[in-house]
Amino acid sequence: MAEAEIEEIGAEFARRWWKSLMENAVALVEDAALLAGHQSPGRAQSLLVLAIAELAKARWLYEASEWEWTAPLGLYGQAPRPAREFRVPEGLRTARRPHSEKLQVAEQFASGLGGFWDPSRRAEYFQLPDLATFEATAKQRNLDKQAGFYVDRAGDVVASPLNVPADGVADAIQHAAKVIQMHLIEDHTRQQDCADLSLIDSAEHLHWAVMPYSDPELFTDFMKRMSKNGDAQD
Repeated sequence: MAEAEIEEIGAEFARRWWKSLMENAVALVEDAALLAGHQSPGRAQSLLVLAIAELAKARWLYEASEWEWTAPLGLYGQAPRPAREFRVPEGLRTARRPHSEKLQVAEQFASGLGGFWDPSRRAEYFQLPDLATFEATAKQRNLDKQAGFYVDRAGDVVASPLNVPADGVADAIQHAAKVIQMHLIEDHTRQQDCADLSLIDSAEHLHWAVMPYSDPELFTDFMKRMSKNGDAQD
C-alpha cells in the first residue's frame, strides 16, 4: 500500500475535528444505551465498538496536536506563543485504516483504568498487558461489532444479531462511557492551570452528556440536589 500523502493542518481546525470525533463517540454511547433499553443488545454492542473506534481516532489526533493547543496557554514554564500547524497523524491520513488497529489503540488507552477507578485493582494501572493481548482484544471487539449487525452462518449454525444476549451490555456501556470520560478529563486537566481562563477551550458539554452513562449514581445524586431549590445543596 502506498504511503498516504503528508498533510499539515492548523490547531484550530484540529480542535474542531477532535471535538466532532468526541461528540460522535458520546452520541454512539447514548444510542447504544437507547437500543439496549429497547431489547436490542446486539445493535447496542456494535455501536459501542464504533464509539471506541472514534475515541481511538480522537486520541491519534490529540497526541499529535495537544502541544500546539497548549502553546498559547503559557503552561509548563513556556512563554505563550501562537499555535502552529502540524502534521496529520498517519492513522488519520488513510481513508480506510484497519478497524482492528483503531480498536487496539483504544484498548491500550483503556488498559489499566480499572486500577485507576478501583484502589483494590491499583496494580493494573502500572502493569499493562503485552501487545499480543491488545491485538487479541481488538480482534474480539471487531467480531462483537459484526455480530451485532450481520447474520452469519458456520456449518448448520446461523447466528443472528437478534439473538445476541443482553448479559454484560450494561457493563459495556458504562465501561465505554468511562473510558471516553477519562479522555475528556485528560483534556480538561491539560488546560486547568492556565492563568487566563478565557483561553481555555472547554469540552464540558461532553462531560455532562456522557456522565449519565459513565457515573449514573453520581449524576442521579447531583440532579436530585439540583432539583430541590433549583441549586445544588450541601
